[in-house]
Amino acid sequence: MNKQFGFHEGDSFLHILNPLAKFLSLIFIMIGILIYPSLTLTIFFLLLTLIGFRVAQVPLELSHNRVRFLLVFSVLLLVLQVMVISNGNVIIYLVPVLNGTGPFFPITDYGISVGLVFATRFLLIVLSSMLFVSVTDPTLLAHSLARSGVPYRYSFALIISLRFLPLFDAESDMVRMAQRARGITYDVRSIHGILASIRYTFYPLLVSALSRVDTLSMSMDGRGFGYDTHRTYVRFAKWRKRDSFLMILSLGFLILCVLFSFNILPFPLILF
Repeated sequence: MNKQFGFHEGDSFLHILNPLAKFLSLIFIMIGILIYPSLTLTIFFLLLTLIGFRVAQVPLELSHNRVRFLLVFSVLLLVLQVMVISNGNVIIYLVPVLNGTGPFFPITDYGISVGLVFATRFLLIVLSSMLFVSVTDPTLLAHSLARSGVPYRYSFALIISLRFLPLFDAESDMVRMAQRARGITYDVRSIHGILASIRYTFYPLLVSALSRVDTLSMSMDGRGFGYDTHRTYVRFAKWRKRDSFLMILSLGFLILCVLFSFNILPFPLILF
């Protein structure tokens, strides 16, 4: 099975943190970044995320298709913002003056700044979510959510989604290899190729997913899932002082971002 996406077992500092603390801290930091879009803060947390991959010993290969897609899409976001936004000081025109017409498509410093913010925020949100999934045991996350008051039916739905992600990822690779073995090839650089990819890849995955859902639902009914309002757990996550410290830091960061965004406190760094 492809282990590029999904939970990776380990004993690093990120692995032993309480899943609920990691989940809430991720939400607080992402909300703070979205409320106060500082390029400096975004790059700082992006570097922390990359360091987190190294500390947790989770592979993040640049040659992998998913990572390459993220990088290409972030570059497209940057280019789109640079092309659309014309406010700010003009650095250069993509189309200079020709025969008395022009110039067109100005490239401004503000457009580059906004484009960098959008691109880095996209990378931060996706990569930090991938890191969270990689270092968080779904079973322990479900137990933490249940202890916090979330009904175990909803937490179990989260477990299923997290556990099925690497499975569907591996099945998509198997479907593509099977189609390639049958001589079916398509070019995703064209609209026709994209539609063919959806037809030959998405439909088999959809049928497989529906089949697994049907089997899983019958298995859950046979085990009496949902019969009682409470359930027991073989493994459970403990809340320690380091989890409280992480929560204080992330919540404090969110509060500071709210104060900075409403100009209640002056921000010492340069916005964008």
